Order: sequence, then structure tokens, then C-alpha cells
Amino acid sequence: MSDHALHPGSLLRGGTSARRVPAAGWLAFVARMVRAIEERRILATLDDRMLADVGLNRLDAEREAARAPWDIQPRV
Repeated sequence: MSDHALHPGSLLRGGTSARRVPAAGWLAFVARMVRAIEERRILATLDDRMLADVGLNRLDAEREAARAPWDIQPRV
């Protein structure tokens, strides 16, 4: 069995890139997804005062909480 897996980004873009990353890279990507899920779940529970403390409004928080788990790139 190979210790390589397809690059997660190529799968998400629908590409068939031959670029490979070590399995540890794939696991790190999954770990970031799990962390994003938990952070977005917490974000959805914050009240307006707490959101203001972190520089967000209710609409921004709802948009962030609704993002897909694999959508972990920062919004610009």
C-alpha cells in the first residue's frame, strides 16, 4: 500500500491532478476540516455582543457557519 494520497485540493476542484501528497498531508487536511466544523458550530451559538467582540455581525456569522466543512480557505 502506498503512503501517498491524492491532493485534497485537486479532489475539491474536480481535477484529476497527478500531484500527490503524503498521507500525513491528507490527515492534516481532515483535521483542519474537523476543527472548522467545531469552530463554526461554536460561532453559530454566539450572541450579538460576543460576535461584535470578534468583529462580526449576525449575517457574517451565519454565512461562516453555513460553509461546507471542506471550505477552509479564509474569506477575502
